[in-house]
Amino acid sequence: MLVRAMRVYAGMCGTDIPQGLRWFAADGKERMLGQFGVMVGQLVGFLIMLLVGYGCVRLRFYGKTALDGMCALLLNVLIPVLVFANAVDGATRAQLAANWGVMLLTAVMYVLLVVVFRLLAWALRLTGSRSRVFQASLVFGNAGFIGIPLIMALFPKEGAIYVALMSIVDQTLLWTYGVWLCEPVNVAAAVAGAGAAGSVDASGSYGESTAVPSTTSDQSGTSPRRSPSADGRRAAGSPATRTFGEHALGLLRRFVNPAFIGVMIALALILAGVRVPGIILKPLHTIGNMATPMSLIYLGGLFALTRWWTVLRRYELYVGLFAKMIAFPLALYALLNAASGALAGVAPLPFTHDMILTISVIAGLPTMTTIAMFTARRNNMPEYAVGFVLVSTLFSLVSLAVVSAIIF
Repeated sequence: MLVRAMRVYAGMCGTDIPQGLRWFAADGKERMLGQFGVMVGQLVGFLIMLLVGYGCVRLRFYGKTALDGMCALLLNVLIPVLVFANAVDGATRAQLAANWGVMLLTAVMYVLLVVVFRLLAWALRLTGSRSRVFQASLVFGNAGFIGIPLIMALFPKEGAIYVALMSIVDQTLLWTYGVWLCEPVNVAAAVAGAGAAGSVDASGSYGESTAVPSTTSDQSGTSPRRSPSADGRRAAGSPATRTFGEHALGLLRRFVNPAFIGVMIALALILAGVRVPGIILKPLHTIGNMATPMSLIYLGGLFALTRWWTVLRRYELYVGLFAKMIAFPLALYALLNAASGALAGVAPLPFTHDMILTISVIAGLPTMTTIAMFTARRNNMPEYAVGFVLVSTLFSLVSLAVVSAIIF
């Protein structure tokens, strides 16, 4: 099913999977050029769907209200269904046991990403929402639209199981830690740090101290939120007044969302050895496959409504993209290779060199489009996240070619 999904992606882009991408090709340069061809094809499809969304908003076919509805549909229905269907269709208990090393490497990659970019945000003196959205934009890569096509083309035999198992770790972190990073920072704390950090951008519309409008939807995308001043007072006073049980319940409520529940149900079914019938999976895949075009059409609409180009004035954009998309994947590849060599004679390794290559490619992907949705849903510096998505996607044409030339 994942192979068919890959062909659907290729068909949307008006191209096919290049033969030069076969992992067994003798010429490494041919593989790299083939990978570049997939990137170009995906980028063409990416830009076409963005332009459709941009044009619809500019021509006033729909506006902010419709975009809010699309965002709620994507985050609460389409993406969770896509994640669940791909996970249960792409992995069995036996495959999980035989390839659990790719989940281990994915977890290691994310631990390093979180630590590295938290430290980088601190070194760049970023605070408040600006710091958190910066971290979210660089920790989570666009595996759905760019990563899956590359992995499926580079490793046609093992790619499907790699993608399915990586998505369990990836989606679990995205819908917990990623959601938390994209939440607005406490207003009082943000104001306290704004002066030192110079958080308000040139447009003056968003910054670290940006308040969330009272009309912004909550996590479900349906209910109006309380005013930012009330939220700020409640958040500021909560550590002293709330019990441990209330803290735990609040944390659980924040992390329990449709996509996270879908991942947990899929993992439980895989571990229990339960196979979902094809008659059920087929409509689920049909629904889930709507997520990619709709998310990009939605993102194009955000381009029309936000001043995304202001991110080009942010120095951390250029430092962050170089660190995430070139330096980090090369360092991760060297680290994993060194660890593999050091442990090879001590105990059997649960991962292969192909898994190391896969994780190294995934580590250098551009910003995930879902991050822009998370920030737009809470009106938390959406133009900053949208700018990261666009600029990093364009930069990936160069960065992935550089990384591939070195590691393959």
